[in-house]
Amino acid sequence: MKKFKIIAVVLIMINLSAVAQLQVGQGINPWFHKLPALNNMSLVSMNSVPTANLLFGSRMDAFDNHPTQATLLASGFISDGLGVGLKLDREQAGLFKHIDVQLAFVYHVFLNKEKGDKLSFFLGGHFIQNQFMFNGAIVIDGDDPGLEGVSEFQPSGNASIGFSFLRENKYYVGVSSSNLITINNGFKNNTLTNPTERAYYFVGAYTFRLNSKFALEPSAAAVFVNENAYALDVGVDLKFNKMVWIGAGYRSVGALKFNFGVTAQSWSFGYMCVYGSWVDATAYTYKAVNNSIFIRKIFNEGRGNKR
Repeated sequence: MKKFKIIAVVLIMINLSAVAQLQVGQGINPWFHKLPALNNMSLVSMNSVPTANLLFGSRMDAFDNHPTQATLLASGFISDGLGVGLKLDREQAGLFKHIDVQLAFVYHVFLNKEKGDKLSFFLGGHFIQNQFMFNGAIVIDGDDPGLEGVSEFQPSGNASIGFSFLRENKYYVGVSSSNLITINNGFKNNTLTNPTERAYYFVGAYTFRLNSKFALEPSAAAVFVNENAYALDVGVDLKFNKMVWIGAGYRSVGALKFNFGVTAQSWSFGYMCVYGSWVDATAYTYKAVNNSIFIRKIFNEGRGNKR
């Protein structure tokens, strides 16, 4: 296993993505087209019944301790129009681990109840814990002042907000923002300043019915932090009889993604491969590959979208 100087590792984890300069946790999950609520909790209103989702991915990036990510998202409605979403997100890359627990309250009103058109809002709170795993690092100079006071853990809190327009199984478009509170992620070291930056997310998709069995769904997601930190993900899925889908897409780091899946009664299972997912696929001699899975369980599926 490759090991690094402690200061080098801290600098790497502060600027985790050398391509887009997005901070950890700010990227677009490649499964956003199946689960748009990942970055905009108001879109839990796409399913008016309790739903549980599990995502897991591992990026093969030509070095040891390659990045992994796991996400659990569960949602449901407390009463008509009032819902709740709980997301647990864990990311690890090298010696850095990031855990984000988000609890969001969602409220929607019907713009057209007969068609199911909704205007949905959410407000979320986050508990975040970043961890720097000292055991994997080599300290060359234990007296280096840059090491003074460095903590292994840094817990913090934050908030997010957003809204969307949507109709179940037809369309959605939404805008949201995370990291509403600026917090310094310097691991309690006064010489390391890494304030969180507010991120803005835009998502949208529309389903075109081709005939009674086939449908086509183009989708897009974008995140913007500043002029040097942004990303875009676009794709399209071909669906057959609401039971099988196959899709392809493009990510702004020069990556291509391919996914397919099946729905069996209240369960859905999917697999995705992203080619060139971590580094700029046009600028490096090796191509990073991301393999990930998607699992969904819908409860009380027959209740429809009138809630």
